Amino acid sequence: MARNDRERPVRRVVTTPDGREGRAGGADIDRLMARVESAGLSRRGFLRAAVIAPTAAFLAACTRRVSTTTTTPPSTTAAPTGTGTPTTTPPPVLEDTLNIYNWAAYLNPESRRAFAREYDVTTTIDFYASNEELIAKLQGGATGYDIVAPTGYAVQIMIEEGLLFQLDRARLPNISHVDPKFLGLAFDPNNDFSVPKDWGTTGFMYLADKITEEPTTWAEFYELAPKYTGKYTVLDSAPEVVGSALKMHGFSYNTTEPGEVDVATDDLIGLKPHLAAITSSEYRQMMERGDTYMALGWNGDYFYVLLEQPSARYVIPSEGTEFWIDTWAIPASAPHPNLAMEWINWILVPEHQGRETSFTYYASPVPGAAEFIDGAIVNDPAIYPSDDVIANLEANDGNPVAYDLRTEAWTKFKSA
Repeated sequence: MARNDRERPVRRVVTTPDGREGRAGGADIDRLMARVESAGLSRRGFLRAAVIAPTAAFLAACTRRVSTTTTTPPSTTAAPTGTGTPTTTPPPVLEDTLNIYNWAAYLNPESRRAFAREYDVTTTIDFYASNEELIAKLQGGATGYDIVAPTGYAVQIMIEEGLLFQLDRARLPNISHVDPKFLGLAFDPNNDFSVPKDWGTTGFMYLADKITEEPTTWAEFYELAPKYTGKYTVLDSAPEVVGSALKMHGFSYNTTEPGEVDVATDDLIGLKPHLAAITSSEYRQMMERGDTYMALGWNGDYFYVLLEQPSARYVIPSEGTEFWIDTWAIPASAPHPNLAMEWINWILVPEHQGRETSFTYYASPVPGAAEFIDGAIVNDPAIYPSDDVIANLEANDGNPVAYDLRTEAWTKFKSA
């Protein structure tokens, strides 16, 4: 999400092998799901009609044997243990349930249904509000989750805290489909604990029929706030919001210079009186209703706003912005780690990746997915930027000094 705090109401969805689903809560999500899945509404159709702002920069009981539906056969000589150490046991036995803990609206329901049918298992899904909530829940001893989708910097924290299960790479042959530039990153150098899910950017979106200017920079985002006071929102997340002010001044997104963070903090405190809300859970809906006109947010959420507001635009500020990667990982306490491993390998199949990007509007790290994605998505620079555009982006590197400085700035901003 980019995604640091893609908050949504928590609910659980259960999918049985015959494809039936039971849901609890999340009326807004259900409404959106129904619209998206209905024959009368094409998400792609809306995308084709969209006018996207130019982007100067852009860069989660019964058992059975392991399935053989991967592109190459899974390992028959090693299986993961609770500590992640391979053993010389027979092929692992797959469990009959997969419990997914994910950002809301961040997994195509058809993917879960297809997996449940193919493996004759039951899947459930619960939603968390942020990486911080996910980490805190696992730190607090929560059990029962088999699959989670943390952002890169959170993976690093979770590895250090011993919260993740070490993957058996021999059982993930489909990782070969992933573009090498998304592997071996600093937060998990050997991909021992995570594999890429998707990626995107943090920028800002606005309603062109309300905002008469055509902003393309972070500077304009901040400068226009007094004119549209009460019509602005920012994410309830320190890295993205503090990062926006840092990039506006040409500072590194991961600066460790207190003076630079102080400058950004002053800008945030000046922006605060003009905000309608600091929220990651409601900003999209607020723009959909037209209650607000400008929002600091994630590129995928923009396309949901576009469903309701045809004038919506998404901007990747020319000063540069955040490039984030979300991942699939298995909690150390996972009750069904073998089926979780199978899920990770299964979801990396290009066709399945294409299904995901077509639903979330976040780019796949699997190049082969392109042939299964509508051309309007693949060719949209707000989703799939060119290499020279990506070069102007920064990822949260998880530096603890930078983290502490941003946290201090965030506290001052929220309390101002």
